[in-house]
Amino acid sequence: MKKQVTQLMIAVAGLSVAPMVFAQAAPGTGQVTFNGELIDDTCVINAGDDDKTVTLPTLSTQSLVAAGQTAGSRMFDISVSQCPATLTNVAAHFETTNMDPATRNAINQASTSPASNVEVQLLDSDGNTPILLGSTGSFVPVASNGTATMSYGGRYYATNKTTAGNVTAVVRYTLAYQ
Repeated sequence: MKKQVTQLMIAVAGLSVAPMVFAQAAPGTGQVTFNGELIDDTCVINAGDDDKTVTLPTLSTQSLVAAGQTAGSRMFDISVSQCPATLTNVAAHFETTNMDPATRNAINQASTSPASNVEVQLLDSDGNTPILLGSTGSFVPVASNGTATMSYGGRYYATNKTTAGNVTAVVRYTLAYQ
């Protein structure tokens, strides 16, 4: 009888250890924890900057004959006002809608006579550093009167030798704060 009780206790002890063994992460697995914050207050995007059109220069396809070449940049501003005093820095976070997953640039969505092998690459305030879609541009300070102006740009980006045609790319953005 004593032997059976001992065997039973060993079996129960083994079962209590089993979940600990299975709770450990298997090789090649992991986890991602997301933390963030939502706030009640926001800045107001000034009229005309909430739905902005930027016209890139008209260029020859000879400017974009190989993948990775860029040309024809144009800067633009996004101005905000009525920012609460609690917000000290603001930037545009560019969403991944209409994105080429390989380059993270905005795809050409021209509906009539579209150029081929060309995308629009976003630029940060220096006019040269690319902003990948899904990223946030440079933050700018909010002035004491609750205003700020963010400067960004766009340019043509070749994915291969381009062909002539129209280029239209739409990039959505959301204000981000620090």
